[in-house]
Order: sequence, then C-alpha cells, then structure tokens
Amino acid sequence: MQSASARAVRHARLTTILIWSLAALAALFLVWPVWRAFLPLEIWGNEGWNAYHADSAVRGAGLYPPPEGLVANNYPPLSYFLIGWLGALFGDPLYVGRALSLLATVGTGAAAAAAVRRLGGSRPAALLGGFWFVATMARFFEFYVGMNEPQILGLAIMAAALAWFLKRQADGRAVEPAILLMVVAGFVKHNFITIPVVCLLWLTLHDRRLGLRATLVGAVAAAAGLALCAVLFAPHFVPDMVFARTYHGARSLSTIGRLQFILPAMVLWAAWAFAERRSAPARFSASMIGIALVTCLAQKAGAGVDENAQFALIFATAIGIGLAFDGLQRDPWRTGLAPHAIRLTVLGILIARLLISSRLEFAYVLFSPQYRAEAAEHAAIARSEAARVAALPGPIGCSNLVVCRMAGKPFVFDHFKVQMMLETGILTPARLEAITRDKGIVLDNTDERAKVTSIWRRMRSD
Repeated sequence: MQSASARAVRHARLTTILIWSLAALAALFLVWPVWRAFLPLEIWGNEGWNAYHADSAVRGAGLYPPPEGLVANNYPPLSYFLIGWLGALFGDPLYVGRALSLLATVGTGAAAAAAVRRLGGSRPAALLGGFWFVATMARFFEFYVGMNEPQILGLAIMAAALAWFLKRQADGRAVEPAILLMVVAGFVKHNFITIPVVCLLWLTLHDRRLGLRATLVGAVAAAAGLALCAVLFAPHFVPDMVFARTYHGARSLSTIGRLQFILPAMVLWAAWAFAERRSAPARFSASMIGIALVTCLAQKAGAGVDENAQFALIFATAIGIGLAFDGLQRDPWRTGLAPHAIRLTVLGILIARLLISSRLEFAYVLFSPQYRAEAAEHAAIARSEAARVAALPGPIGCSNLVVCRMAGKPFVFDHFKVQMMLETGILTPARLEAITRDKGIVLDNTDERAKVTSIWRRMRSD
C-alpha cells in the first residue's frame, strides 16, 4: 500500500499537471488569433476604424472630427498615439494593434494571477486564475483577442494597476500611484470603471481618510486629463466622446446567454464566497464580480457595445476562481471530500467547460492545409479589392475599412456613426443622401471574403 506521503505527492503532481493543462489549452486556443493576425483580412469592423484614427494621431490631423460629420471618434486618445507611433516604427498600426491585443491578453492573465497572490491565494491558485483567464478569452472571445482594438490593452493596464494597488496597500505604502495608473488606463479605453470603484471603496472601508485622499487624487487627475484633452482636441473632443446612440434593455438581456462561458467558474466561486463571506478575499472578490456584472449589463444596453462589455467580469471571475480554488479545499460546506478530490473536481469542471465547444479554428489552422490555402486565397482577394478601390475616383465609403485604408482612401464614411444619427433622428435619409452627393462619396460593398468572418462562418457550416 502507498504511504500517506506518497499519495499526497501523487495528488499534488496530478493537480500541477491539470493546472498546467489550462496553460496548454490557452496556448492551443491562441493559435488561431496569432495566426490570423498576419492576414490582411478585417477581423471585425473596429479594426480599420482604429487604424485610421491612429494614422490621424501620428500625422497630427484632426483626431476628433466634427460631430455633425459622417465620421466619429468616441475613444480617448492614448491608444491612438501609442499604436500610431509604434506603427511608424514597426510598419503598420493595424498589425501593431493586433500584437498589442495578444500581449495584453496574456498580461491581463498575469495581473489576475498577481492579484490572487496579493489577496492571499497560493501559487497554484494564482496560476489557475491567470491561465483560466487567457484560455477563456482565447476560446470564447477570440475575435477580440488579437484584434486591432484597445479594449484588452486598456484592461491589461487597469488590471496591472489593481495588482499594484493591492501590493502597495499590503506594504502600507500610498496607493495613489496605482490610482493614477488606473486614470491612464481610462484614457486608453474609458469603459473599465469596476476596478477603480472597487479599489476606492475597499480602501475607504479600511481607512476613510486614505480612501478619500485616493479618491480626490484620482478625480483630480481624471478631470485634469479630460480638461487637457478638451483643450488639445478642441472643439470636438467632448461632443465626439458623448455622441448619440440608442439604448435598449433587450440588449442587456442578450448578454445573459453569453455568461454561459464563465458560469461554471462563477458558480464555483459563489459556493466558496458565500460560505466564507466574512473573509476579506471573499468580500473583495464579491465586490469585483458584483459591480462588474452590473456594469456589464448596463453597458450592453448601448448600441455598438459588444461582448467587450463582459471583459471586466471575466477578469474579476478569474480572480474569484483563483481564490475559490484554495478556499474550497477547506471544505467550507462540510461535504467530507478530501482536499485533493475537491481540487480535481474544480479543475475538471473548468477544463470540461473549455473543451465543450464547437469552436475548432485552432484545429483547422494546425491540421487543415485546405483551410490554410483558403485563407491565403481570401488574403489575395483582400489585396485585389484594395487595388480595385484604389482605382475608383473620389472618396469611397467602404463597407470594409481595412480594405479602404489599404487602398489609400481617406476615412469619409463611418457606417455605425451614420446608423446612430439616423436612428436617433439627428440625420434623415434625405439629408444623408444630400451630404454624400455634395461630398462626392460613393458607397462600396467590399467582397465579404476580405473578412475573417467569412472563413469563420464557413467553418461553422462544415
């Protein structure tokens, strides 16, 4: 018979193998986003939009266009300058933005792991939280991972600020530098409010004076940044940032179905957090997940807000499941299960959810020469479309902005902005027709094969 120590070693080894299996799955699921990042295909509609604005930032051209025009920019400026300058160094903001998105995904996972450690989690628990975040993003939110869009970059900076905040607080040092980094993250992408709100509330509950001081520093820094942007990008910065869009509660409800991808992890976290609800880690993670869920549903009500509204919730859940991994081993519900059995159950549930999906893009890339050849064909079509658009006279309103930009055409028609102007009554169809006629804008429907989505949908129909 095996001794108790030998069994403990075997159980620990199996736990380690399963945790690192999450890392292996994350790497496997990243194959498709990394591979497609080199293709000249539009991954999603925001890609060309962001690249055009990065070009404007580098050129010193009008980064924030007139609000009454047909082009919008409702993002803060930092990502455009960063990606634009890096693009000038390395070749093209489009591909730089894709690379930063990939790096930011991994970086956010690392920040989740660091936060788990700062909240008292063990090293295996921290690794689990970080690996689970990257694997979940690459598996179920793969269109944003590796897309030229500052969403994940902003989250990565905000997540790093959280880990820094927890470290400085634990060391008894001033947290204001971390709060200022959160403000910087807000000027990369401005919809991540969960982390600063939770940090300031948490600090205030522990020390009202320190909490109020940090809140004041953050508020002054944010206000100063906004004022500076309003001056530097006058007169259109403020109107562009708050441009009209439609809101419908049904959009929020549609997000509930998307929670299925993280629901097992949330349930496991809740089972631990409720049982140990008086502990500081449980209360902190409950604040993170609760506020992230509310903000996710609220933001999703707005038109044009996609699954990116869920990213802060996924990050919060990564921290939560890391902490729960340790907590559930203490068997807070008195199930009588041994710690190793609980560990294996938690890991088994998380791994099973990652595997239960029809998304097989990574397998097509790795094992299907036909698929890779088809992607090369679509890349050639994208270049051909760019040549065709370049030969068209005058300004062109492309349905595919990546192709339009590749063709060297200026950005003159923002389809989403125009749609919102029509739906909110700011613009009438007749007035739109008159504007496009006066400006000589010709709308062009680009070949759908110049988009990654055409290959993706074909894979799903196989």
